[in-house]
Amino acid sequence: MAYRVVTDKQSCQSSGNCIEAAPAAFGWDADDLGDVLPGAAALEGARLLGIAKRCPALAITVTDEDGSEIDAGA
Repeated sequence: MAYRVVTDKQSCQSSGNCIEAAPAAFGWDADDLGDVLPGAAALEGARLLGIAKRCPALAITVTDEDGSEIDAGA
């Protein structure tokens, strides 16, 4: 299944948890906020959800191919 991952720049606290967990999938943008990289598409769903769940600001959203948000807490 294909997933879409976005970071909410308004909520991001720049903790770097996402980057530490998957440096090929997340990086810093020009404002030092978490940013999704093309490598995120290669991660399996469970790993993406785990990374989203560990974000202290809950600034990472994962949606399925239909655009429905997948609850990282589930």
